[in-house]
Amino acid sequence: MAEYHYRHPTAEDIKQLAANLRDEDRKEIAGMTGYNFAAEIEHCVRSSDRCWCCLYGDTVLAAFGVIATNPLNREGIVWMLATKYTAEHKVYTGRWTKRGIKALLEDWNFLYNFVDEGNDETIKWLKWMGANVYPPQPRGIYGLPYHLFTFKAVK
Repeated sequence: MAEYHYRHPTAEDIKQLAANLRDEDRKEIAGMTGYNFAAEIEHCVRSSDRCWCCLYGDTVLAAFGVIATNPLNREGIVWMLATKYTAEHKVYTGRWTKRGIKALLEDWNFLYNFVDEGNDETIKWLKWMGANVYPPQPRGIYGLPYHLFTFKAVK
């Protein structure tokens, strides 16, 4: 029977993630940095201070991490990319991502990123996890509307 497990993303995990990204994540990456999904995922993995891949058996469900932007103040870009298989494991991934953000905020004071204006499901999920979501502003290589979202540590 397959089990959930986490590890640092391998080159094969990155390929599998890029090939099976959710349409929403494809659109978001394309609008921010272009259409080379594998290169953007590899950049995120290489740049992250902490990074994990969530698998169910051999199937990549998602990858996530934190890229330090201000190490002195413990601020960083939090990112997560999901595959088309993530929806089949919604309860598990929802529960663990909420716990994951809480755990990250024990070490990080401020986490942020941007979400595509039309990505309503992700915006709802971010709010459920405790993010502040702000009005959209033009971002990325095409100047499309993205919402800034933030998580702040409660000390």
